[in-house]
Amino acid sequence: MAERLAERLIGAAWPAAVALAVVGGALWRDAAPLASVILASAAGLTLLGVWDRLRAQRLAARVLQDRPGSATGAVARLVERLAALDHRTAQLHPVTGLPTREPFCEAIARDVAERGTPRLMGLLRFADFDRLAGFDLAFAEEALAQFAGRLGAAVKSGHALGQIDRDCVAIWFSGSEMAEAFGELRALTHVARQEICGSEAVLSPTVEVSAVSYPRDGAEGGRLILKATAALSRGGLESHGAPLSAEAAREQFMLEQDLAQAIAEDQLAMVFQPVVDLAAGRVVGAEALMRWNHPKLGPVSPARFIPVVEALGLSDRYGLWALNTACREASRWREAGAQGLKVAVNLSARQLLDPHLSAKVERTLARHGLPPQALELELTETAAMADGERTVRLFSTLRDLGVSLAIDDFGSGYSSLSYLKNLPFDKLKIDREFVTQADRRRDSRAICRALIELGRGLDLQVLAEGVETPEEVAALQALGCHIFQGYRFSRPLPAEEFCRLAADPDWPRRLVGAASDPNLTAKELSA
Repeated sequence: MAERLAERLIGAAWPAAVALAVVGGALWRDAAPLASVILASAAGLTLLGVWDRLRAQRLAARVLQDRPGSATGAVARLVERLAALDHRTAQLHPVTGLPTREPFCEAIARDVAERGTPRLMGLLRFADFDRLAGFDLAFAEEALAQFAGRLGAAVKSGHALGQIDRDCVAIWFSGSEMAEAFGELRALTHVARQEICGSEAVLSPTVEVSAVSYPRDGAEGGRLILKATAALSRGGLESHGAPLSAEAAREQFMLEQDLAQAIAEDQLAMVFQPVVDLAAGRVVGAEALMRWNHPKLGPVSPARFIPVVEALGLSDRYGLWALNTACREASRWREAGAQGLKVAVNLSARQLLDPHLSAKVERTLARHGLPPQALELELTETAAMADGERTVRLFSTLRDLGVSLAIDDFGSGYSSLSYLKNLPFDKLKIDREFVTQADRRRDSRAICRALIELGRGLDLQVLAEGVETPEEVAALQALGCHIFQGYRFSRPLPAEEFCRLAADPDWPRRLVGAASDPNLTAKELSA
C-alpha cells in the first residue's frame, strides 16, 4: 500500500499531493493506526492526524503556505515516515505520547498476574476536546497534550497511564491500596483541573472523573475501561439537535470559560421584579433575578447561561453569590423605609445537596442584619421532587429559621401530591405557561383554577408569575388569585431603582392600578 501510494504521490502537483495523501489515509484506516505527522517541508505542507483509539478516524490535510511547484521530496519523506512509524503509533498516542489502549491493558494484565490484589482504575476525561476541535484543532491538541502531560508528571512511579480514547486518560494504581488510590485520584483530578496556558488562549478545563475496581468491576483491562467510561459523570455540555457552527461553538466555549471568572470580575448583577398583592393593595416583595453582562458579548440571557452554570458545577458558588447579594439589597430597602418587603431567591437542585445550606443561609442573614421573615427561598417543582425526603428535611430546617419557602413553576413538573403535602412550604407559584393563556384557553383556565384551589386547601399563598395583560389579571382574579408578578406590573429593576421606588409611598398605588388600566406600560409604572 505504501509503495503504491508513493508512486501516485511522487511528482504530483501541490493540490493533488494533498488530496492523495488524504485518500491514502482513508485507505489505511482499517489496516493500522497512522502516525501523527507534522511535516513542515520547504513546500510548506502540514498534515495533522486525529485518531480514535487504535484506528485512524480522520486524516485532515491543511495547506499552511500555498506555494507553487511539486511536493516530490516532501511527499516521499511523508510516505517513508508513515511506514516507519506505523508500529510505534500503535503503541503510543500521537498527541500525548501515552500508551494507547492495547499496551495499557497489557500493563494491567501483567500487574494482575503478578499481584492479584484489588486495584483501582481511574478515568479522567478532558471534556473540552471535541468542542475545541470543532473550531481550532491545533489548540485542542495542544491543550490535550498539556492535560495528559500534567497527569504523567503528577502520578506516582509504578502506576500505569494510558490514552484509551481521544480525550480520556486512564490511571491504573498498581502500587496503592484502595483507600490510598482514591486519595491519589482526587489529587490528580485537582491537577487536571488547573488552568491550561496555550498559545491561543488560557483554558479552565472541564474534567469528568470515574473510578472502577478490580476484580469487582471486571477481571481484565478492556472490561474495566468499558465500566469506567459508562460511569463517567455527565458534567460536560452536550449539544442536542443541530451541530453548532464553528462561530457558535467558539462563543459557547467562551461563555463556559468566562463564567468561572464572572463573579470575581464583577460582571454579574441582580435585578428585582416586584410582587404585587392586589387584595391588600400593596407591593409585598420582589424576586431576585441574576443578570450577566459579558465584557465582549454584552448582556447574556439567563436562559442561556444558567444551564451552563449548572452543567459546569458552579451552582453552589453562584447560588451563594445570589443569596448574599439579594439579602444585602433587601437590607438596604429596610434602611430606606420599606420594612415589609420580602426578597425571593432561587435555589438550584445542586444546592439541595449541600449539607451546610441552612447554616450558610443563617450566616448570610446575620451578616446583613436581615430578619429571616424577609427572605423567601424558591425551588422548582422538579428539583423539589428529585429527592423528596432530603427536601422535606431541608425545608423543615429552613422553616425553623423563620425563612419562607415557595415552589416555583408549579404545574410544569410531575408532582407526587403525597410528597407535596409533606413539604413545609408557604407559597406556590403557577407556571407562566398556564398564566399567559388563562384568559383565552379553557384548559389553561381549568388548570389554574385547580392549582389555586389546591393552594387554598393547603393554606398556601398562590402567586401567578409572568402576567402580561389586564385580561390575564382579570381572569386569574376571578379564579381567586390575588398575588401577581410579571411585566404587566413591572419589568425587573436594577437594585438602586427598586430601592428608590420601594421608598416611594405612591408607587404601590401605581402598580395596583396597572391591573385594570390597559393604557399603562411597565415603563410608565417605574417612572
